[in-house]
Amino acid sequence: MKKLRVIVCALLAFLFCFTVSNPTIAFADNGEREKVYVGGFPIGISIDVGGLLVESVTGVETEYGYVNVDGLQQGDIILSIDGIDVTSVEDISELLTSDVVTVDLLRGGDKISVEIKPVLESYSMKPRLGVKIKDRIYGVGTVTFVREDGRFTALGHEIYDGDTGVHIPFSGGHIHACKILGVKRGKRGEAGAILASIMPEKEYGTVVCNNNFGIAGKFEYDFDKSELLTLARRDEVRTGGAKIKTAVNGKPEYFDVEIIKAMRQSGRKEKGMVFRITDKRLLEMTGGIVRGMSGSPIIQNGKVIGAVTHVFLNDFTKGYGVYADFLN
Repeated sequence: MKKLRVIVCALLAFLFCFTVSNPTIAFADNGEREKVYVGGFPIGISIDVGGLLVESVTGVETEYGYVNVDGLQQGDIILSIDGIDVTSVEDISELLTSDVVTVDLLRGGDKISVEIKPVLESYSMKPRLGVKIKDRIYGVGTVTFVREDGRFTALGHEIYDGDTGVHIPFSGGHIHACKILGVKRGKRGEAGAILASIMPEKEYGTVVCNNNFGIAGKFEYDFDKSELLTLARRDEVRTGGAKIKTAVNGKPEYFDVEIIKAMRQSGRKEKGMVFRITDKRLLEMTGGIVRGMSGSPIIQNGKVIGAVTHVFLNDFTKGYGVYADFLN
């Protein structure tokens, strides 16, 4: 049996989702409000960079020591070398020469061209750029809900690269099998995190969008269809008791929360609700909201009212939620 490659991640604020053309709850042909399968379970996520992301500048080892190569910076996304598109480390190795090359790249959202003279590496005797690169980013998120046709929404916020803090132009992605390993509790000024493993070779579906409200895509495997609930409009949300469904122990469970503020938004915003964890069992396990809970569905009066998005760094028991009618 082929051994699956496993990537272990801390569920550190991974930020993804879809463009919504009409931020209102959908209605069925008979006029009834749309119903969705409640999520609360974790997924591994991989997002294509659309080129090669410079994770760090390392320099090139030569007989005189390490030498930096001028031209590239951490967070750059390399698109092409001498007009030829690159999507893998092997592409760069094949295209580099000891002469000056023209590299097209994205830097801070702008497309620019730079001329770079590679440096000859001592032990391989090959020209190098002196950078550590990757062609995709990985993370773990929580599914908010799945529509009856298999379309899902997850995470509640956009995905950025955790190593560089760079916004990744969306170029497609996949969801994968994921297993929760444990929880790292938060400390002053730093939120805790759910620890999980991702199996990249075990794909469960595709990601088709990444925006301020999370990621969306299509499941291509069987998921839990035991709960079919109505999506609530944001004007139905009230302060008071509610629940979140999340999987800090590996299995989705409901935990008590209190909605302490429900903003009356006229436009689409990521932070529409403020809530507090009141469930003593969850507080004992995690100390409050931890990274990786993002996307956990919020339920009130038997309806899905939104998803967990952010934690208060000065009070881990409090967090923000986005309204369901902004989700894809």
